[in-house]
Amino acid sequence: MFQQNNVVLIGNSVAEQSKSISHLNKRVINIDTFNDRDLIGENYKNSNLFGLVNNEVISVLENLKLNRADTLIIVSSNYDKKNNYYELLKKYGRIVGNNYESILRLQDIDDLFYKLELNEIKFPAKISNTDNDYDSVMLKNPNMSGGLGVKRIKKEDIKNYEKNVFFQEHIEGPTYSILFLSNSNKKFSIVGVNQIFNKKTPSSQFCFSGALANIKLADNIIEILNDIINFFIKEYNLIGLNGIDFILSDNIYFLELNPRITQTCFMYDKAFSNGYVDAHIESDLSNDLPSVKNNNNEYICFETLFSNSSFVFNCELENYNFISNIPQINTRIEVGQPICTINVTSDSEKKAKKILSDNISLIKHKLKNVEII
Repeated sequence: MFQQNNVVLIGNSVAEQSKSISHLNKRVINIDTFNDRDLIGENYKNSNLFGLVNNEVISVLENLKLNRADTLIIVSSNYDKKNNYYELLKKYGRIVGNNYESILRLQDIDDLFYKLELNEIKFPAKISNTDNDYDSVMLKNPNMSGGLGVKRIKKEDIKNYEKNVFFQEHIEGPTYSILFLSNSNKKFSIVGVNQIFNKKTPSSQFCFSGALANIKLADNIIEILNDIINFFIKEYNLIGLNGIDFILSDNIYFLELNPRITQTCFMYDKAFSNGYVDAHIESDLSNDLPSVKNNNNEYICFETLFSNSSFVFNCELENYNFISNIPQINTRIEVGQPICTINVTSDSEKKAKKILSDNISLIKHKLKNVEII
């Protein structure tokens, strides 16, 4: 086990990470957007809705006065562009996972698409307003993930948007993610494949809302995904837990790479002897590649409920053992913000989806005065 005694978790929803690491008897410090009731450890709120590393985060760490050599920092969000917060953050501890240079390179869309083409990795075509073959296109922001900001628009509306977005063709087909763990020797293990759920919210037409774990794909599909993972690890020196989103249609179409612990990783916590956060740390610090246990007979899924109206949360949900990310009492939840997450584990995919649907209906009834997306 790693020697450092302080672990700082930074993001917009780190409750599951705090649970994964709680048994290691470390000092866990959560700097989180929502400050939910089921966080385990010392909790500090970051008012940025995306959980970005910013002045608030730096201020918390400055006041804590942690021993830098005894502190690990895990960022599962991104960095505010107003300052070089990656370098500022390094003053307070060892940042686990991918370095900022790799993250920035992945956000260089033109260079990324060029490299994908060279390696014959398919992706939805990038569109300009001079292309005439598309009636509608997908608007995206390279600095966001999880479907945030994604919209389907008419091609003629491209000219109305600012320069920090780009446009791609729309491809029909289910969306999946594949999680993998890698080390600095460019070795990797596939952790699992997930079917991705999304829903329309005020912030996005395709907002990530949940997933179903342990999806089985054909061997030839897994072989192609192995090649894609291998390309990204070698080209971008990826370390730790990472996720690739893709569409499975007539082919595999790459959507994005999340160079950090993702919101789906917690479904594989039992796949590692000490949990997924510990595996993420060990793959970086010790250059170890913790073994991944096979739990293919277990179907885990979750769905996040979003609010379609502003309200003050005042409901006791902690008695329901299938709910996580539970807001503090008297928390004001705005339109489009998450309310809580419904979790299910079952021995069959069909049963898991049925239980998930039933539990969502139950909680919607419990919150019957709230408009829920």
